[in-house]
Amino acid sequence: MASRVVIGSVAGDVRGGARQRFAAARPALEKSVGQAVDTWLDGGFVGVTYPRDTFDTAFTSFTPDARKDAERDKALLTLWGYRHRIDGVTTTHRKIVVDVLAPRGKPAAATARVDLRFTTSGDVAGPVEVTGRLFLTPTAAGTWRIFGYDVSKGARG
Repeated sequence: MASRVVIGSVAGDVRGGARQRFAAARPALEKSVGQAVDTWLDGGFVGVTYPRDTFDTAFTSFTPDARKDAERDKALLTLWGYRHRIDGVTTTHRKIVVDVLAPRGKPAAATARVDLRFTTSGDVAGPVEVTGRLFLTPTAAGTWRIFGYDVSKGARG
């Protein structure tokens, strides 16, 4: 299941010519932010096979400093504790809402609000939900990188 990516709130001057500038940038913004977030979701939760020993692709869209933090928080940011106790996951809901800072219509920063829900199978079978915010910055190449996060993960009842 692919993530559904939508634009939430937009802060900044988006009147007049800035409105056209933001409208032109919007498709690439949705795609690139969605790809950065999906790289994490796929690499850490739902796009890998189980059982497994590592989640080596989970943090490739993070900045170097955020990647170091994420490695320390891998129990929260991946299925690390489940990796040998499950044999698969089934995604049930996957949505990303992107709030954007766009001065003069140019996207300069973004917050991705993530809502991922899935069910695990194996020794630890049941529903899991990952929610939170990822903070992103654009690169010179036109992609977006995650530089911070505020995430929670837990079993749903």
